Amino acid sequence: MSDYDDTNTFVLFSEEVEEGSKKPNCTGKINIDGKQMRLAGWSGESKNGRRYVRGTWSEYKAKTTETAKEEAPF
Repeated sequence: MSDYDDTNTFVLFSEEVEEGSKKPNCTGKINIDGKQMRLAGWSGESKNGRRYVRGTWSEYKAKTTETAKEEAPF
């Protein structure tokens, strides 16, 4: 067993999205004071050429077996 405490940490993973898609470029989880939240981020570029990521957070809902079946591509 690991003694790692992930309280007040986050992780983001890049996502493959098509150009012009409204889906987030990166998703992940954040742990705030022991509560899991979902993160979503969209990359962009400002008018003066600086790159940035803007994002949202929402309540984390673990995928259920039923949800996973609905999302399966086969």
